[in-house]
Amino acid sequence: MQAPHPVTVVVRAADLVLAALEAFLTLLLAAMIALVFGNVVLRYGFSSGIIVTDEVSRMMFVWLAFAGAVAVSRRHQQLGVDFIIAALPAPIRRIVFLLGNLAILFCCGVLVSGAWGQMQLNWINTAPVSGLPTALTYAAPWLSGIGIGCVAFANAVGAALGWHDGTMASAEEDHGS
Repeated sequence: MQAPHPVTVVVRAADLVLAALEAFLTLLLAAMIALVFGNVVLRYGFSSGIIVTDEVSRMMFVWLAFAGAVAVSRRHQQLGVDFIIAALPAPIRRIVFLLGNLAILFCCGVLVSGAWGQMQLNWINTAPVSGLPTALTYAAPWLSGIGIGCVAFANAVGAALGWHDGTMASAEEDHGS
């Protein structure tokens, strides 16, 4: 039996990570809805409430947005207008796609570096009501930058090696989206 190609193994691993991320997003959204809905019912029905709802739901929303950005990036479903790039000849299109992904890698590096600095500064600070470290909020962009950076790196390698022609449609086909 022949061993699977290393690229196939990496793509399968990325698909498993994406599935786990989507499950995390689903649980996070469900928990957010339950927490906020429960708080509304308690406030209006019983003149009570869950005091940590505002802080925790805000933190969950930040995680939802940044983790969702990684999932969207992996599926190549982010907003984009590529009609100009699609009109370019294939070799130039591939170069533009490569340069775009290198720019994304640079931006992810800035995001990861800044979020890491904020995590270090805010690890000792706690939210006033929940007592959770505020650094947990900055962990979301840190992980998001790493995740999107991995996707951009894979796209850049794919463009450099000629695995796709630099259009989002071919990138989607490469990742089985």
